[in-house]
Amino acid sequence: MFFRENLFVLKQVNPDLAESIEKLQAVDALEILETKTGMKSLRVCNSLLHSLYDPVKEAEEWVKHYEENIKTGSLISVFGFGLGYHILELCKKTQKEITVFEPRLEIIRAALESVCLTRALERVRIVAGDNPSLSSSPVILQHKPSVNISREYFERLLARLKSREGISKGIKILVVSPLYGGSYPIALYCASTLKKMGHNVELIDNSRFSDAMFFAKDIAEDKPRYNRMIDMITSFLSEAVIARCATFKPDLVFALAQSPLTVDCLKRLKNNNIPTAYWFVEDFRLMDYWKNIAGFYDYFFVIQKGDFSDEMKMAGVKNYHYLPLAASPDVHERVEMPDAERDYYGSDISFVGAGYYNRRHLFKGLLDHDFKIWGTDWDMNSPLAKCVQRAGERIDTDETVKIFNAAKININLHSSTYHNGINPFGDFVNPRTFEIASCGAFQLVDNRSALADLFEIGDEIIVFKDLEDLKQKIAYYLGNPAERERTAERAKQRVLREHTYEHRMGEMLEYLADNGFVPALWEQEGEIVERLVDEAGRDTMLGEYLSKFPARERMTLSRIVKEIEESEGDLNIPETLFLTMNEFLK
Repeated sequence: MFFRENLFVLKQVNPDLAESIEKLQAVDALEILETKTGMKSLRVCNSLLHSLYDPVKEAEEWVKHYEENIKTGSLISVFGFGLGYHILELCKKTQKEITVFEPRLEIIRAALESVCLTRALERVRIVAGDNPSLSSSPVILQHKPSVNISREYFERLLARLKSREGISKGIKILVVSPLYGGSYPIALYCASTLKKMGHNVELIDNSRFSDAMFFAKDIAEDKPRYNRMIDMITSFLSEAVIARCATFKPDLVFALAQSPLTVDCLKRLKNNNIPTAYWFVEDFRLMDYWKNIAGFYDYFFVIQKGDFSDEMKMAGVKNYHYLPLAASPDVHERVEMPDAERDYYGSDISFVGAGYYNRRHLFKGLLDHDFKIWGTDWDMNSPLAKCVQRAGERIDTDETVKIFNAAKININLHSSTYHNGINPFGDFVNPRTFEIASCGAFQLVDNRSALADLFEIGDEIIVFKDLEDLKQKIAYYLGNPAERERTAERAKQRVLREHTYEHRMGEMLEYLADNGFVPALWEQEGEIVERLVDEAGRDTMLGEYLSKFPARERMTLSRIVKEIEESEGDLNIPETLFLTMNEFLK
């Protein structure tokens, strides 16, 4: 009777759910029943979801029961759809955002067939399925009959919501950086972003030990000796992480690619129930050390899908998640430069990065252009030497941003150690892609299989497939500056909407919350005041004195002594005793 009308509205707001429901076959376990008021009720697995007398009045009482919760929450989540009577009444009571979770599609279909729900369907978000997406910190209203027939589903959902709520309030995160390399600045971006998001973050900046790594390389006579020296440095830095955990007491240890954490260190963290996460921001085909460490982390984040997912499954790694790279708009931004500085950093085409084999080969085809190359590891005896700036010095981040801004066209060719140009199997997107875009600068990037999921190719970003295609596009875009600017601006806006480190760190923490994250349990100093009062007796002199402190706070002797020293007036008996104890302990 109501099905077509309800389905029409649902298709407007949630076409995927509407399609799934329309295709659903009849389910024998459902029984539609007539109530005393002529409305419908529903029995599922021998459980009645609504009153057989007056389901509307029952729904009104349900809303009244949750009246205070509805007033206080900005987001409302309802566990269980039933036939929707309680949802209709809730919509009458509040204009706040409402999400309804219901794992059983057959129940939603029965509701669409039995009750006119158009008014509710226009307003509420219905979430179905085994792994629903969640919003943070909602007020939860439970439709108990629905919860009872899908108890396991709703218990899992509640645990995820509570974990998200805990994370959203802020946790303590120890970020461990590598000693040097491309993932080092990413560690800094992650740490600063997590702080801005409200978390208590400490960064172990291992860059101060990079000289020791280079010293080992210079002094070692052979590879085995060098490896032993590196193992000693890594063991020392791993021990430093363990030591810092003991004082900082983090809820999570988060490490970036090449961070110096040994397997023994990871085992000790796990034995102490300290959760660990790792962002492997490298190409798994070139860097296979992931095989030795991935299984020891609780959460493993990667920048590749497809073949890498297959490899990890074969290796028995389960808790992994695709997390592409990003930009930091506070750093990667448009900058104004004096004309002299713009002339120094600017050119028709520009490249910033190391001289990998494929770049050395392909860039020889661009020598007839106004071309500046910035970065290390370039052959200064090759024809490209005339393009390499400052004899191949390392370029810091501030200068890199200026180069991106000053160049008319930034070439972005992903590295390869064995292709003559573009890697036809390239399946990750480097940080430079996001950083150039965040600067509002124009780039030509080699095509990558993951790129189309991140940017609109041809509209937000322009790709090239080989040297000839690159040269044609250089000529076209040099001649069309307005089109360059429009494309660059669209790419910048896409980054700001979807590809900042705040987006990535938010996604990482959501993944943790949805996959069993429990903060580390550290022993805390002091005793709960309420417990001390109970032990002393509430009517005793000591109990009355302790009652002036917040009941749920932890209290230490030093805290009490500080309070006494800062107070005025004569000492009472408990204060005298505490001061005497403090002197005795000294």
